[in-house]
Amino acid sequence: MKKFIFVFVLFAGALLFNSSTSYSQALEFFILNNTGVTLNNIYVTPAEQNNWGNDVLPQDLFDDQATVKVSIPATYGETCLFDIKITDLEGNAVIFTNVDACKLHTLAIHWDGTFEIKNI
Repeated sequence: MKKFIFVFVLFAGALLFNSSTSYSQALEFFILNNTGVTLNNIYVTPAEQNNWGNDVLPQDLFDDQATVKVSIPATYGETCLFDIKITDLEGNAVIFTNVDACKLHTLAIHWDGTFEIKNI
């Protein structure tokens, strides 16, 4: 009986460790800037929240027709649906809502608020 309990505890611990490591991974995808302007910020937030997180743009500027790889922090939880806010150098902003980052490879964004999801 003691052997069974030991094996059960060991197995449960392994399951707990595996689920916590998958939870702690950031979501990564590419954004293609088709806005016609240079951008300077990209903010993301889970779709069910009302506040923006930190800027996830990996560089200072994001030129038109360029592509950058962004990471959504693992601290945002297990959700897949995110809102994305981009800003240009003049302070103008466009928000893209309910983007499924779990199924995303490349997000092509446009200044009119539309986007295309490119899955590979």
